[in-house]
Amino acid sequence: MNTKIPKFFSVLLTFIILFFSVSCEDEEVQPINVRIQLSYPDDFATQQVGAGIEVTLRSTTGGNELKALTTATGEVLFEGVIPGEYQAEATQQLTAAEALTITGIFNEEMALNGSAVVDAAPSPVDGQQFDLELSGTPAGDLVFKEVYYTGVPDFYFSDQFIEIYNNSENDIFLDGLCIADIWGASGQINPNTTPTAFSNDTDHVYANSVWRIPGSGQEHVLRSGESIIIAQDGIDHTAENDNTTVDLSNADWETFNQRDDNRDVDSPAVPNLERVYFTGGFDWLITVFGPALVLFRTDDFDALEKVQVPDLPDTFSPRVKIPKELLIDTFEALRDGDSGSFKRIPAGVDAGFVFATDTYVGESFRRTLAIDQSGRKILQDTNNSGNDFERLDTPTPGVLP
Repeated sequence: MNTKIPKFFSVLLTFIILFFSVSCEDEEVQPINVRIQLSYPDDFATQQVGAGIEVTLRSTTGGNELKALTTATGEVLFEGVIPGEYQAEATQQLTAAEALTITGIFNEEMALNGSAVVDAAPSPVDGQQFDLELSGTPAGDLVFKEVYYTGVPDFYFSDQFIEIYNNSENDIFLDGLCIADIWGASGQINPNTTPTAFSNDTDHVYANSVWRIPGSGQEHVLRSGESIIIAQDGIDHTAENDNTTVDLSNADWETFNQRDDNRDVDSPAVPNLERVYFTGGFDWLITVFGPALVLFRTDDFDALEKVQVPDLPDTFSPRVKIPKELLIDTFEALRDGDSGSFKRIPAGVDAGFVFATDTYVGESFRRTLAIDQSGRKILQDTNNSGNDFERLDTPTPGVLP
């Protein structure tokens, strides 16, 4: 049967097609220019950044990554940027002489880092400009050598451990060394999850719980090139779960949370760290989605400010406000590569982050080797977890890269 379309409907159909064709053309995303201006902190000897520093602009939704070098005025121009949210990052390696000239404070090799989330949106002017500050402190002598947090199948997480390495050429007494996990979600865990409310504070981190190595000052020495292992539970976990390869029965320390209900395991063979401040559950579970950890020292822990988390009730335990000047080393892991806006450690302290492929996958993160100096292994420390650590399929406690 030959069916003819009435002329009126034919004209109407043509109009609709043309309308949507024009609309689609009008809504086509147009690339824009993005300028990023680098600077140094106000308390440095100079604020003017020079040429040759590589800046990376990485889409937080994946796929698009651009790189450019700063001009003599410390500016970079990215052309043809697709509008969206990006993570801007930069690292500058300094010799001792350069560090003294730029900072006016430090006279040793160091790395300056900057990281910020930028919202590149269409603009009536010729692109948008964002500021990125480069800051940092010299690398610490004690560093996180390996962090294992992901757990294994069947939701087993008691085999978590942290390994700390003496990266210096001198022996170091560990008495009074503190380790803490930092407040804040590691990514979009659920639809209501938001980044830490402290994200605008670039001078402090906010600790959930703090543990300390006991001693009067010279009781626990760590030799150059050696490490200690801190276990959540200092037992042989291979006897507890068929999926784990971790035996922590010979760990140097464990975090035992003494409670009336005896929910935490106390291994008699492994000495306990001192529980200084605790806001966790029945044991010290660092999040399997990706923890932020710090090493620090202080002569007066009680003098550190305890701060309520904004928008949470007063019944929620305060967090410990730790100045960045006290920090010795940091480690940050997030849920995935698109979670940069959830960073909890200021970029000037730790510019990057690592991430596992999933939770309960048995993966670990170990610091990479920088120099093998006549048998003494110096591990890489650029104050950027994303650069300094490699992801391993299985943990390697006590094993150097």
